[in-house]
Amino acid sequence: MTEDERRGVDLLVAVARGVIELGSAARASAFRLPYPPVLQLALDRMVLAGLTQGTPVPHGVPDLLSWIRERGPETLPLALPRDFLTAEARLIHPAGGEATRTCAELASYGPHGVLEQEAAALMAELADACGTEERFETCRDFLISRPVILRYDPVQLMRPAVAMTWRFVKGLYAPVPDRFAADGVLYRCTGCLLLAKLLASGGRWCEGGCPAHDGELESSHQPEQALVLPLSLRIFLALPGRAERAVRSRLSERVRLIPRGLGLHCITSGDGTLRTYQVHDREQPVLAALRAAETDARLGEPLDIVVPDELVASPGYRESFNRALPAGARVHLLSVSEFTALPPVDQERGSHA
Repeated sequence: MTEDERRGVDLLVAVARGVIELGSAARASAFRLPYPPVLQLALDRMVLAGLTQGTPVPHGVPDLLSWIRERGPETLPLALPRDFLTAEARLIHPAGGEATRTCAELASYGPHGVLEQEAAALMAELADACGTEERFETCRDFLISRPVILRYDPVQLMRPAVAMTWRFVKGLYAPVPDRFAADGVLYRCTGCLLLAKLLASGGRWCEGGCPAHDGELESSHQPEQALVLPLSLRIFLALPGRAERAVRSRLSERVRLIPRGLGLHCITSGDGTLRTYQVHDREQPVLAALRAAETDARLGEPLDIVVPDELVASPGYRESFNRALPAGARVHLLSVSEFTALPPVDQERGSHA
């Protein structure tokens, strides 16, 4: 990566963090001036770069937001490494008007990342509060299966089977931002279990990016009774949690959760050795690879990254992921089906020396 490309990536990451901060407002009235300083500063830097290069620039924050909603980041006046992002990447969904998974992944990139790091910190606090691995795993599964509670019912949550778990996790939930309710109706996707919208075009949008055939939309006419996890946990815990549960359901007797980070697991191999894996569900293979390499370096041992089958099947995803791995990274990308195939631990590992 050249110095100009590094500056371009840093600037794009700043824009993504500004979009995430702007979207964290619970009420529409909070979108008034001043805009988040990180977003305003990123715009100023972008305008300066554009004027220096003689290229078109956004005219203010509203124009910048329209720009990244209607066009890809490669059209901005900044240098980016080739194939750093996938084709058609957007920071704001053109129809849904919300920050995309790509935006969330960019906002988490680098030493000053804000979103994935927030999710990891929240899980670390929960693990400390739980005290035991078993209780933490139960609480974590609760969050994965209920990122959006459409109808908060205190009676149901005080039942003996869930009352203890709810006591530990309830502080992570908050009211749903009012911009998600249209005409008094709030939607949740049954595929990814995340927030959703019906679009004026007749289509639908959901945070997990599910195809229309992957799930229906559930609705509530009392959005004020709904609760939701923070975006960080919806994207970096609950979303990959679908694939994680699929892995555990097939290999449950040999899988153990490591109570740190966002979902490191170990599995016992046929010869009795332990193999560490983490489940990802990320749009951007380059960013996923760089994050996996950081985890691998902290672990000091080989790491399997397991992703939904449809991601590995996406044209170029595996190739982009492997190409982005730093030299020496002991990371192996596998689909859920590949990882859970028998024997699950005797596949040849890739070494990127």
